Amino acid sequence: MSQTDWSKADLHIHSILSDGGNTIRDILAHAATATQMDVIAITDHDRIDGAQEAQQLGARYGLDVIVGEEVTARQAHVLAYFLRERVASGMSIAETTAAIHEQGGIAVLAHPYDRVCPTPISWRHRPTSAEWRGFGLDGIEGLNGSQVDPTSNPKALALGARLGHTMTGGSDAHHKEVIGRTYTLFPGVNAADLHVALLNHKTLPAGQGWSLRDYAGWARKAFLPRVWRAVGMSAACRAAQDGHPAA
Repeated sequence: MSQTDWSKADLHIHSILSDGGNTIRDILAHAATATQMDVIAITDHDRIDGAQEAQQLGARYGLDVIVGEEVTARQAHVLAYFLRERVASGMSIAETTAAIHEQGGIAVLAHPYDRVCPTPISWRHRPTSAEWRGFGLDGIEGLNGSQVDPTSNPKALALGARLGHTMTGGSDAHHKEVIGRTYTLFPGVNAADLHVALLNHKTLPAGQGWSLRDYAGWARKAFLPRVWRAVGMSAACRAAQDGHPAA
């Protein structure tokens, strides 16, 4: 099978249930009508209820949906795929991957050279080969659409190649307009085929990163609304504590 016969999957999407700007239904509708994705994974931070909802609704939109989670481990964010239950945050990378594997899931290190999110790679420390093996990861996110540093993705691709890990691509979409901008190519047509491809190192990261317009859209449609919601909730809590309704 040539790569022209492969399908596309965006394996890194956030909804309004964590720090994204769109509802599950909005995400599904956009992915179905405005992208060429065959499979998507909802990977909200430290929760899977949105992903479970998306999986239940996916067939209505002609999409195969993977229940995923971006798990906040110590020193890293780990993308967990094919989950049945939420994976707890705050564990070590090795403990996190073990918990993912216990339920038959796949563990992929998210954006390993991100300048904002925690990562086991720093200017003070580079994990040894033995440490990388000890993490128990299945893959490396070789292409992440949201990376600001232009060297981040090339270094991630080089790391994945050096370790011999499966490599994936994902938009890291926090607003629907960038869904499918960065993606994973795999042989087959559905999530089951993708699962096999991930386990057998048969995936390829592809696509491109966000544009300046996309970053502006993220700020306007995801980041600022989240700040406003947090401010509103804080005001409501203070008012409740004072015994007065919020204005």
